[in-house]
Amino acid sequence: MSAQDENRPNPDALLADMEREQRGGLKIFLGAAPGVGKTYAMLLAAREAHKEGRDVVVGVIESHGRQETEVLCEGLGRVPLQSVPYRARTFSEFDLDAVIERRPAIVLVDELAHRNIPGTRHPRRYHDIEELIEQGIEVWTTLNVQHLESLNDSVARISGARMRETVPDNLLEKARDVVLIDLTPRELIERLKQGKVYVPEQARAALDGFFNASNLTALREMAFVAATNRVDADLREAMRRHGKGGPWPARERLVIAIDGRRNSEQVVRAGKRLADQWRAPWTVVYVDTGRARSAAERESLERAFQLTERLGGDTALLRGPYIDAEIVAYARDHNVTTIVIGRTRERPLAALFRQTLTQRLLRRNKDFEITVIGAEPDRPAPLRRRWESWREALRRSRWHHYGFAVLVVALCVVVCAALERVLPLPVPNLSLVFLTGVLVIAARTSLPPALAAAVVSSMAFNFFFIEPRFSFSIYNTGEVITVLLFLVVAVIGGNLASRLRAQVGALRATNEQSQALLALSKRLAKAPDPTAVRRVAADAIASFERVPACLLMNGEPGTLRIVAAAPGAVTLDDKERAAADWAFEHGRPSGYYSETLASVGWRFIPLLLEKTRYGVLGVRLGELPTRPGSEQLLLLDALANQVTLTLARTELTSSLSRARVAEETERLRSALLSSVSHDLRTPLSSMLGSASTLRDLGEQLSGTDKHELLDAILGEGQRLNRYIENLLDMTRLGHGTLKLARDWVTLADIVASALRRLRDALAGLRVVREIPNELPLLYVHPALIEQALVNVIENAASFSPAGGEVRIAGRREGDRLLITVTDQGPGIPETDRPRVFDMFFTGEGGDTGRRGSGLGLAICHGMVGAHGGSIETLPGPAGRGTTIAIRLPVLDLPKAPAEDQPDGDGQ
Repeated sequence: MSAQDENRPNPDALLADMEREQRGGLKIFLGAAPGVGKTYAMLLAAREAHKEGRDVVVGVIESHGRQETEVLCEGLGRVPLQSVPYRARTFSEFDLDAVIERRPAIVLVDELAHRNIPGTRHPRRYHDIEELIEQGIEVWTTLNVQHLESLNDSVARISGARMRETVPDNLLEKARDVVLIDLTPRELIERLKQGKVYVPEQARAALDGFFNASNLTALREMAFVAATNRVDADLREAMRRHGKGGPWPARERLVIAIDGRRNSEQVVRAGKRLADQWRAPWTVVYVDTGRARSAAERESLERAFQLTERLGGDTALLRGPYIDAEIVAYARDHNVTTIVIGRTRERPLAALFRQTLTQRLLRRNKDFEITVIGAEPDRPAPLRRRWESWREALRRSRWHHYGFAVLVVALCVVVCAALERVLPLPVPNLSLVFLTGVLVIAARTSLPPALAAAVVSSMAFNFFFIEPRFSFSIYNTGEVITVLLFLVVAVIGGNLASRLRAQVGALRATNEQSQALLALSKRLAKAPDPTAVRRVAADAIASFERVPACLLMNGEPGTLRIVAAAPGAVTLDDKERAAADWAFEHGRPSGYYSETLASVGWRFIPLLLEKTRYGVLGVRLGELPTRPGSEQLLLLDALANQVTLTLARTELTSSLSRARVAEETERLRSALLSSVSHDLRTPLSSMLGSASTLRDLGEQLSGTDKHELLDAILGEGQRLNRYIENLLDMTRLGHGTLKLARDWVTLADIVASALRRLRDALAGLRVVREIPNELPLLYVHPALIEQALVNVIENAASFSPAGGEVRIAGRREGDRLLITVTDQGPGIPETDRPRVFDMFFTGEGGDTGRRGSGLGLAICHGMVGAHGGSIETLPGPAGRGTTIAIRLPVLDLPKAPAEDQPDGDGQ
């Protein structure tokens, strides 16, 4: 790769930057604790932006009674807070819809981790902020570092208090700007004592608990680390965006390169000590060049990776033909400052041509610091170990590969003999046929057969085609050079072809792993619940690995139970269960090919996400014909991680659903209490007042007055009876116990009966009926449809002005009968129309102010739906008032004698 290519801007980074610019931005003022001045700094920056002509508004500021904070809000636009009733109290909350409608350039939303009052659109304030950003509005907010989700356990251990309100860490990563607001613990404690953070009573309690010097110092360091990580990520992103080659030594970062040999673990430990001294993040990398590795090398590499994970480092498996190029490219991409390698084994010939790894890295290096660990290098293997290594290579190459090589060489001899008879070719040209054969062997088999074929081909070429023929003697010096050059070219070409084949094989393996991950993710995405996720995961992993697999979850206290298994039922003995328990408790793999209970045939991988344990994945790797390599184990870890993320997603979805149900239940409970307290108390108060007046002043009242009082008692009693009937009907609808006693009835009869029941409510209004006589009969439950019409007409009457008109009309629309009730009231806003059929929904200034319970239309919706009909809210004629449209199915009359018609008890 040329320097020009290295400095070329990264298109993915540029596209990501363009997407961020098109969306709204997020600016977070980060602090170690309350009282460091985050809100104050945010308001100062907002006033500066306001002076520059930007449209800045205050969405919500939590001043906690601090006068200097309120003063800074003056002169900035404000969006009024919305009032949210909750548990017989009214709270003020951030008005998301008002800000979206106002669409300022910048909105200030204090306290990112705030939990909203149930009944608002989103349960958390950061959800509101995410919606504002999607709308293209820039948001400035504040955050204390202890509210970051990843630090929750650490904060609890340090302070003894667990934060209930946490925010995902990716919000900090998505923020366009992060401003660290710092204050020393001594200064913050002094501010607390002066009452500048909390009121005196709260300040004293805070000083005795959370706000002590040690806690504040630890939180301050956490804030520094969070800000540093964000700055480091910004630096790497800026380098990618502008095509700047690394490293930029803004922060120490180590990459430790190992070769999978005997000294790999020693190099990892030494690199870890260097990282600890510099307080730097570190990663261990291994470059897979496609070369076949022995079993000892695979085990050494696996132990080195396991050691890295135990010591808290990251691992990366790189693939490429040149080790030095891959290490340097990785270091540049990740802004690494120091490359740590072990002392390589002594190779005098490679050192003579400056081809050792250290020498090649030094030649490529311009910006990195290279540290060579004085670990004991691998010595050249003794003759016995070399023979074992070659025997292992021969075993892996398979004998039929050598048979194929012999066959190809023999074919090359025949082809050369034929060409020599047909075409008088020079002898050196015949060597190209043998060279082609060697390349074919290398491409189809592996390196050892290719090298053997190169040697045999040179001997066959000499024996059959160089004078004197059928002898290995060579008289001509030029032909000696020809044979030697042929041998060298054949060995080099075979080596290259074999390496290319190995790289293609590695690429194919990588593609298979990617396909496995993709297939698993697709299947998991379709799983609707945790049970389906576990079943799909067991089936997919068992089919991919071709061995039994199972998932274990926490059952009874202290035990794990198998919740999914494939391809059939799975039974674990005591030792295997002990390995699974250990993996679950310690959060590290156990069992086969691990450092804990390695004698069992199962490998158990914990399904762990941060500090949450979702179970254990078990795979019976002991049934595989060969021991798994590090790539296969890494793939298994990736599959387990995919399962863990999906389980976390489904559990989060279930938690959100439960939270929504709980919030809706609480909202309905509050609405029911409010409705019952109002709609029962009001008629009872009127009835009690009228009855007490009759009792105390009965002799002094005229007959007319007594009659009016009795009518009031009767009217309020009927109203109370209708309300209780509505509650009972709503209960029956909710439990599905409402019975339909259908009968044939005309719409005119139902409307007339409903109007008789509502003659008092309709007094002072003009009722217009437009019901043609030719309308078909309805096969419905007459009492239920009448009750639905009563609720709709009563609702129209309550909203109509004095002297207004209520119009009831009916007409046929295909196989439906349309019934409309239109009033001349103030109408219903378009945004509220879909909600008028929700229980206890009254709308602003609606039924609540007119003694409505918010149950009538909800009951209508249930009753009409039980008949297979529909109900909807429409605007009135010319935009005035409201029209409630009911559509009921029209059925054909049965062709039966009149005496056999339904008598009312049919279904």
